[in-house]
Amino acid sequence: MPSTINKQQGMALIMSLVMVVIIAIIGIAIAQQVTSGRKSSAVHQDHSMSFSRATSGVNEAEFVVRQQAYHTDALLNPDTPNNLVTPAFASDTWWQDSSNWSTANKVTVVTDAGGNLLAGSPRYIIEDGGVDSGLVLGVQVPKRRFLRITSKAEGEGGAVTYLQSYVAFME
Repeated sequence: MPSTINKQQGMALIMSLVMVVIIAIIGIAIAQQVTSGRKSSAVHQDHSMSFSRATSGVNEAEFVVRQQAYHTDALLNPDTPNNLVTPAFASDTWWQDSSNWSTANKVTVVTDAGGNLLAGSPRYIIEDGGVDSGLVLGVQVPKRRFLRITSKAEGEGGAVTYLQSYVAFME
């Protein structure tokens, strides 16, 4: 019997080492899950912030359109000097190329009441979509001017959001 006991003395050490390795693997897996969750949360926060900032650009542009739509200077009419609109771009996907945002004219940067730039540098462009003369022939009806507002903003982590809004008003 003494020989059987001597053969089993190292088994407790091996079992305890196996248990330590299993617990370490479980701990590493949990740490990786927590890290992945934090990264996912940060990315979601970044996208939410850029979306919120782009929304502020669209909201400001729509406010400008409401304010200027029936103004006597007609700053939304492309024929007026110092107007606020740019002719419609040739491509509907022009906004996807970031170089277009730096070279396009009439890009408006959103600022706060003190004239300071907002975080994420939200900006917008108002494109002229033209005038619809209506479908009623022989009747003098008001014309509708269509505008497309495109807003761009960035999050702290580099997320970029583009939003578009279409607006029409009677001339």
